[in-house]
Amino acid sequence: MARAKGLAVRAPAPAPFTPVKGARKSDHVFEQIVGFIRSGRFPIESRLPAERELTTIFNTSRQTIREAIYRAELAGLIEVRHGAGSFVVSRGSRMPEKNVGELIGIEEEKVGEFFEIRRTLEGWCASKAAKAGSKSQFAALKARLDAMRVLDVKSDAWEENDVGFHRALAAATGNPLAVRMMEIMRESFSALYRLKRYTPNREQHRLIWQHHADVYEALQARSPERARAAIIAQMDFIEAKLAESLQAFDDGET
Repeated sequence: MARAKGLAVRAPAPAPFTPVKGARKSDHVFEQIVGFIRSGRFPIESRLPAERELTTIFNTSRQTIREAIYRAELAGLIEVRHGAGSFVVSRGSRMPEKNVGELIGIEEEKVGEFFEIRRTLEGWCASKAAKAGSKSQFAALKARLDAMRVLDVKSDAWEENDVGFHRALAAATGNPLAVRMMEIMRESFSALYRLKRYTPNREQHRLIWQHHADVYEALQARSPERARAAIIAQMDFIEAKLAESLQAFDDGET
């Protein structure tokens, strides 16, 4: 589907939204957003209201809004464009009706496949970069690492530097194909790269940063085995945290 190149169309005023009360709030937000997309109230290429506006409309937290938007993105209904907002890209008319539990189960399988691919690709990149990377390429990684140390993992600035770190890792292999493959991964699984935003506390945020630091230190030590093990440990950690979140959903936690 071709994307509009001009000014974005703003979605109509969302007056009919129902403020959320009780139960699992992100379920209700997600279901209402899906309903308005499918009904055409939010047409293709329209921009959803800003996150702050949605928190007011639904009388709920930013985290709840982010979870609902994330799930709509995984379902292929919207696309989050960095610095621009969330845009409707599909009405989902060909998607079978599913309850929320079924949808999460399907996405859980996709998540597992995503991490399998990343372990293979980035494990190779880390190992190769430890042998072939230059001082200037390692300096680019260090700059990203230093920026991430003082940022909240849920922020857009963290995401930008995190993506930059992994892109710099691919570049340090000296293999243009590895760089392109990393870009294809990001284009194809854009929503899944934001999974680390859903780890719940600051201690785990610190551990995510430390995993990146472990990769960098292994590169500096020119240790392919350590570098590969460090980046796989990062993938394992994030996948485990996501599994915990999905289990909490299945158990009906709010």
